[in-house]
Amino acid sequence: MVQKAGVCVRSGMKIVEVRVAVTPDIPEINRLIDMAVMNWPMPTRLKRLASPILRYDLVDLGFLKMFVATFNGQVVGVAAWDIATLQVLPNGPGGLFHGLYVLPLFQGQGVGKKLMSTVFDDARCHHVNGLLIKAQRVSKNYFAHQGIQALSVDEGDYPYKYWKALA
Repeated sequence: MVQKAGVCVRSGMKIVEVRVAVTPDIPEINRLIDMAVMNWPMPTRLKRLASPILRYDLVDLGFLKMFVATFNGQVVGVAAWDIATLQVLPNGPGGLFHGLYVLPLFQGQGVGKKLMSTVFDDARCHHVNGLLIKAQRVSKNYFAHQGIQALSVDEGDYPYKYWKALA
């Protein structure tokens, strides 16, 4: 279902709209990130340390293209990719998929998949051949389940990397 304000996806009995993130969304995006991180299977102390590092700010909006999923006007998911830096990667020129977070209550309902699809479509519009995803350990199975190609890892390299071919 497509609406003028953005792309809609039916999530269970809920209608979730996907749109480009704007400056006033930043506090809600960061609240969502905090809630998502607090749901990760790791010690609470590590979650408290990790959460501030993963938050976005106004500077990030200048470098990243962010999309939010909303339900009844509330941000329930966010995905971002780096539009400012195209890199030469092992599988050709590409961009960096920067992050994907969905409120725990909305996980498993297609919200993350729709956000990723929106990022992939946007990257194609920017003539990007593919996106590199550097996943957190807690989300590596999610990306594999989505059928995204895992990359081999050299010693000392980032341990959970995936490549989404877009061309």
